Amino acid sequence: MIRLKRKKRLKGWSMIATLSLAIAAFLWIQSSREDTYTVETVTNGDRVTRSFESLAEAKRYMAAGNNRTLFSPSGEVLDFTGTGVVVTPSDAITHLYKDASFQKRQSYVAGGTRLQLLERGENHLKVRISGADVYVKPDQMALFPEAVVKRRGYYEIRDGDVYHSVEANANLAGTFLVGPTEKRSKNRYYTERVEDVFDSPYQFASIRSTSPYSAKAFDQYLKSIDSPLSGEGAAFKRAEETYGINALFLLAVAGHESQFGTSDIAREKRNLFGFHATDDDPSGNATSFDTVEASVKAAAELFATKYVKGPYARGDYPGNKQEGINIFYASDPYWGEKVAGTMYTIDRELGLKYLNTIQ
Repeated sequence: MIRLKRKKRLKGWSMIATLSLAIAAFLWIQSSREDTYTVETVTNGDRVTRSFESLAEAKRYMAAGNNRTLFSPSGEVLDFTGTGVVVTPSDAITHLYKDASFQKRQSYVAGGTRLQLLERGENHLKVRISGADVYVKPDQMALFPEAVVKRRGYYEIRDGDVYHSVEANANLAGTFLVGPTEKRSKNRYYTERVEDVFDSPYQFASIRSTSPYSAKAFDQYLKSIDSPLSGEGAAFKRAEETYGINALFLLAVAGHESQFGTSDIAREKRNLFGFHATDDDPSGNATSFDTVEASVKAAAELFATKYVKGPYARGDYPGNKQEGINIFYASDPYWGEKVAGTMYTIDRELGLKYLNTIQ
């Protein structure tokens, strides 16, 4: 009986020892995992991950390749190489420069804009936005490597029309119509150059032209959308005659900036074009006009004297951040595309007479 009791006791201790070793091994494995650094490489959409116990070793591996992202044991991005996305500070305008020394200004963009990262320098970032390859200062910019970018803007073709879906802050984000195309494709085009998708006729057509539509035709369209601007078609045609700025373009800008006269600024101040409606206080700083026609006249004069000719002349068409009016007229990098889409929307409803003149 004594021997039997002794064997049971020894067997119990053996089980406890085995269990303790298993627990210790599990805790060691977990501990080693917690200290593991990972580097993810993105190549043409494919992802390969390698793990390293040493931070120094992980950094060396990351630096030796392109589009590699170094993650901490907790999953935080520590550093990366290659391309990605840069998001501008949400509370300020970001200036775009032609050179890495920031001596020549190209344009500017609104807060919360997503820029395509092309290159990281010691004191600069080279980025692409709305057709322009430019430089920005790295201060206060949020950088995201390819490995963590889950959503990005793209163009797509739907039933013969090109749409642009934009990822940005609430004021810039969304999907909008750009123009018509004969191309047919089910692809998504992840590019910052609209020319990679189609020629965007309205976006790059001169505004120094005469619209094929009468004041009556404009009023017909405005009435069809229940716009408070119905009856003001003559104001756009008179501005065209006086300043040589296409009336369809003027109406499209008014439509984009004031939702065809329905915005608060348009209703309260008869300001259809966002004159002095700064990003920090658009309603408070916006200019007041006595009449709708005065607002239209002021816009036509501005385009004729400052953007077609004058200090901001970079092309007499809506354009983008590389060329055209959009360079200096708006902080929205896709203003030119949005105005072009609005021109197309009006033109389509009135018979596409303008499109036939620019194709």
